[in-house]
Amino acid sequence: MTNDQLIKKIKELLNEGNVEKAKLFVEEHKDELGEYYDKAKVLLNSEKVEGLKKQFKKFF
Repeated sequence: MTNDQLIKKIKELLNEGNVEKAKLFVEEHKDELGEYYDKAKVLLNSEKVEGLKKQFKKFF
């Protein structure tokens, strides 16, 4: 897979709500991602933040 295909797959998993699967996918393809590994980690972290925001909004 190309780096673009790997990032696209990660985004698809996140859009489907499969954060854990996305994390696993990133770790499994760490070597293939190379410099894109850091970008993928940023995607995962931003998804966590969005999830926390949604949970926080439920309280109000």
